[in-house]
Amino acid sequence: MFLNLLLSSPGIHYVIRRFGSVKLRSRAFDAKYECGDWSFQNDTNELPELIQRYLNKGDLLIMGCGSTPVLADLEAAGLNSALGIDLSPEAIRLANRFASERISFQVSDMETFESSSAYDVILFSESLYYIPLSRQVQLLQRLAGFLKANGVFIVTLAQPGRYRAILELIRTNYLVLEDRSFSGSVRHLIIFRAGKGQSDSSNPGLT
Repeated sequence: MFLNLLLSSPGIHYVIRRFGSVKLRSRAFDAKYECGDWSFQNDTNELPELIQRYLNKGDLLIMGCGSTPVLADLEAAGLNSALGIDLSPEAIRLANRFASERISFQVSDMETFESSSAYDVILFSESLYYIPLSRQVQLLQRLAGFLKANGVFIVTLAQPGRYRAILELIRTNYLVLEDRSFSGSVRHLIIFRAGKGQSDSSNPGLT
């Protein structure tokens, strides 16, 4: 218990997250879940509804999936498949309550994950900022190879001010479809695909 408290304390957790080995980061993430710090529930129905619109009952990849409460709404609405990956075995253990013939999970590092499948949506729900900013374009460019022709990335940021640089990086390098706050919240949503062009927040991404 003491080790969990130590690894999950804000200062130590930040240092491990930025500079620790994969094994140490995995253990620190486990500690967050085991201490209950990351026991999240959906705070809005807006995210599942947006994912459903772009997913169109297709294939979903969740990067840094955590315990994945968003799947409770998505599975009922219909999807072809969903794969959640996370560096934390504890997160995957918790997420497995949603496992089914169509939904699976695996322990994997976002930066080294490989897939033979193609996806309609790749979701980073409060997870992209766990990758250093200097490596995010490289990660997104690689993952774009796993998207279907009209596939999109969806990224959420609960602290858009703190992570303003991530938003600017995406706006500069990608074709942005939606870029706004959630209704009645400061939490930010940005939806984009590979390629640079003019933003079009009215485009539902289904053409």
